[in-house]
Formats: sequence, C-alpha cells, structure tokens
Amino acid sequence: MHNSNRPAGENLRAMILTGLFAALGIVFQRFSISMPLMRIGIGPIPTIVSGMLLGPVYGGITGLIKDVVGFLLAPPASGGFFPPVTVIQMLYGILPTLFLPLFRRPVDWLWGNLYPPSGNQGKGRRWLAGLPARLVTCFLVVILTQFITGGLLMPAALNLLYDGQVTWTLWLARFTTRIPQQVAYFIGYPLVTYVVIEALERAPVWRGLPRQTVLSRHF
Repeated sequence: MHNSNRPAGENLRAMILTGLFAALGIVFQRFSISMPLMRIGIGPIPTIVSGMLLGPVYGGITGLIKDVVGFLLAPPASGGFFPPVTVIQMLYGILPTLFLPLFRRPVDWLWGNLYPPSGNQGKGRRWLAGLPARLVTCFLVVILTQFITGGLLMPAALNLLYDGQVTWTLWLARFTTRIPQQVAYFIGYPLVTYVVIEALERAPVWRGLPRQTVLSRHF
C-alpha cells in the first residue's frame, strides 16, 4: 500500500509517474471507439497499471486526474461532469492492488500442485501448469476489477446519467447490451496489463522505487 514514510524523492517520482499514467489514459481514451451508451478502448489500462505498481492511493489519483482532465479537454456529448463515472475511474486504480494479495497465494498453491509426484498428467493439465502464475494472477485481478467497475457499476451510472434513476429493469437492459464489450475487455485488458507491467518492471525508472504489484512476489 501507499507508504507515507517514503523518502521525498520516491514520492516525487511516484507523483510524476502518476501524471504520466493519467496522461496516457487520456490519450488512449481519445482514440477509443464510441458506440451508443458504451465506448470500446483501452483507456482504463494505465490506471490499472498505476494502481498495481504504485498502490491504491496513486492508482486512485491516476483515475481521478484522467477523468477530470479528460472531461475538461473533451467534454462528452452527455454534457456536464458526472461524479459517479469519476468514482468508477478511480476504482480502476484502487481495486487491483486490493485484489492482488487475495489471488497470489491461492494461485501459488494451485500451480505448485499441478504436477503430481508420479508425473502423470494430461495435456490440458501440462498446458495449464506451463502458464506463468504471474499471468494467471493478473488475469484474475483485472477481470474481477473490470467486472465490478465496467460490468456492475457502469450500467448503474449510465442509468443515473441518462434515465435519472436506477431500477433492476434499466440496469439489466444496459448490463445485457454491454456483455460482448465486457467479454472483449476480460481478454484484452489482462493481456495488455501483463505485457505493460512485465516491461515496466525491467525499466531503470523503477530502480529504488517500491512497487506494490505482487505479480513479482510469486514463489
């Protein structure tokens, strides 16, 4: 989690990286494809990565900056600023860090038991055991984050924005129409997030800067 005892230099670097991730999110959002009541793009990924690498505080700030500045630069067709959407964008940076510890140990235990002592296992089991535990953890964390934010909360926010109320019927209608979009996100978001984190963890910019991701803590 965010450590208030970090040296000033580390906090400054974390704030600079937060701004960078927010800027990337704004750029990615601008290049997304807008459709009726939904948008297809990778705008949340920099916020997710920020939360995993810098912790929930900086991750939440990344989502806040991304949404507020993005709104000021390109106001949506719906008109005014809508705080519930901003909260959802902040959750993209907060939830992953909270979910990471929940999945790391179970995945470690499961992957440690995929190969029985006898060495006899089917092709499917051998294929599954060959996947990096880090990748599996990333998929579980990002999918759960996306399901909560984009799958459950965003339809309710859209109900409030466009209909002025949230009812089971209205929520279900928007949830159902967004299923194909969410399925694509369940596949694409974890893959892109994993590739980005793997690349960043090898970059010199992270030297000496504590990272929150437990992808690097698998046994």
